[in-house]
Amino acid sequence: MILRTAMLLLFAVPLLSQISIRNHLEYTRWQDYDRNKLDGPDIFENWTDITYQSKFYQVGLRYEINNPPDPYIYERPGQLKKNELTYRYAEFNYHNLRLTLGNYYAMFGRGLTLRTYEDRSLRVDNNIDGVKVQYDISGFKAQFLSGKIRNSYNRRENNLIGFDYEVTPWRSFLYGFSFLAQNDAGDEIGRLISNRINIGRDFWDFYGEIVHPDNLSRIPSYYLALNGYYSRFTLTVEYKYYRDLLFRNSGGAEYNAGPSGSREHAFTMLNRHPHALNMNNEKGYQVELIYSPADTWELLLNHSFTRSHRDTRIFEEYYAEVHNYFNENLEWRGAFAWNYDLTTRTENITPLIDVSYNLSRKDQLHVNFQHQHTTNPINKSEYDSDLILIEYSRSPFVTLALVGEWTNQNQLRNITMDKNYWIYGNVTFNFWRNQQLSVLYGSRQEGFVCVGGVCRYEPEFEGLEIKLTNRF
Repeated sequence: MILRTAMLLLFAVPLLSQISIRNHLEYTRWQDYDRNKLDGPDIFENWTDITYQSKFYQVGLRYEINNPPDPYIYERPGQLKKNELTYRYAEFNYHNLRLTLGNYYAMFGRGLTLRTYEDRSLRVDNNIDGVKVQYDISGFKAQFLSGKIRNSYNRRENNLIGFDYEVTPWRSFLYGFSFLAQNDAGDEIGRLISNRINIGRDFWDFYGEIVHPDNLSRIPSYYLALNGYYSRFTLTVEYKYYRDLLFRNSGGAEYNAGPSGSREHAFTMLNRHPHALNMNNEKGYQVELIYSPADTWELLLNHSFTRSHRDTRIFEEYYAEVHNYFNENLEWRGAFAWNYDLTTRTENITPLIDVSYNLSRKDQLHVNFQHQHTTNPINKSEYDSDLILIEYSRSPFVTLALVGEWTNQNQLRNITMDKNYWIYGNVTFNFWRNQQLSVLYGSRQEGFVCVGGVCRYEPEFEGLEIKLTNRF
């Protein structure tokens, strides 16, 4: 009897468990690489994630390779290990209780107090190494955490301790409280305390959060958001007031990042002059209205404005978009944007058109054209840029894309440019359902990659880029 039970358990465990492996590889071969007179290196980056999961527990790890580290991403590449175990954890679940030991990500509210995450396109991974306890029952959620946050060089300084809970006394009302503190803060903030509420009704939803740094005598920061729904209209209004709120350790790793209060764009030209979030010195608002006069039509209007506490205009944008499903085969959208960016001190006018046409049930042709007129209001200089994308996809196997860009910025007297046009081809293969290979060859204009107000600068590129993702 005992032997039979043991055999049943032996064969039952694999049925109740799962092993998953995900590998993400990026290889870049530069033909033109000029940073501090460096010779063009071949850059190899790789992330391997392995997870074992059963009914009551989960363990995992991530092994990272940067060989060599990209000097455009890491200003001090010698301080980053080329091969390192950067993430490992064990997680245990029992009824309403979850315990995590090792590395983990966490977020309190909407990130004004704590927001840790990984985004490989930005090269952000600020996980915490320590312990996290979560408890969740009907009407009450709580989490306690302690540990050290990772900076971009995988260094960890300052012990962190935090607590967050949410109470829902009735269905349409939520109250939340957060506390976060670090030791040996030095000149940095030592702790944050926040209170938040969320009220929901049939046609509207309100969220508000107020955060006090260090002590209640300092000026608090806050974030407000209102969503309204009526018939075919949707309205979103946000207001932010961030003052001396950047919470980081002595090594510069940032614990918090609130909502940026500006629209995130998927189009290249609209990200050339983005808004980079500053939790210490900005206030402003964002208003967005969506109207759907019919099932096949959608109109979007957006306006965002950010200024410093001395009322210096930092970022402003007006954006309009029309989206139409013309028929079952044709979909198009047109957009127009005007924005001002203090960082580059430019005003930009950007119209664009995006069209997708289904050639068959599996074949699609996608064409995108973007134009941008840029003006510097100080010296009155101006120039134009154009980008065109032609893409063919055969679902789900392959996508072929050709992208070209041109600018006359090189004609300005104070600008020195080696070239004024760029063109590259990109092919993406999807095979065996969970494998994807992307190969890019050619030249690409410099620009920003932005997510949620966090931006990374990408230099001008010429050469070969290979990305391979495998999931098992």
